Amino acid sequence: MTEPGQRIYLLRVAIVLALVFNVMALVVLIRATPIAFTVFMFVAQPLFAAALILLVIAAVAELRARQIL
Repeated sequence: MTEPGQRIYLLRVAIVLALVFNVMALVVLIRATPIAFTVFMFVAQPLFAAALILLVIAAVAELRARQIL
């Protein structure tokens, strides 16, 4: 993952996953139904965790590419 295109792709995927998480959280905030909350708990939170992991991977790859790490 040292190519700049791959790092940018990882960042874009992380942003999309975080946006999906935020939309689902907004749905739960506005209309708290049991189904919406269940979907939020089992789908949205793992998406947010995946977004954070991808962000860390992209940051570490960028630091290694610039020979800081």
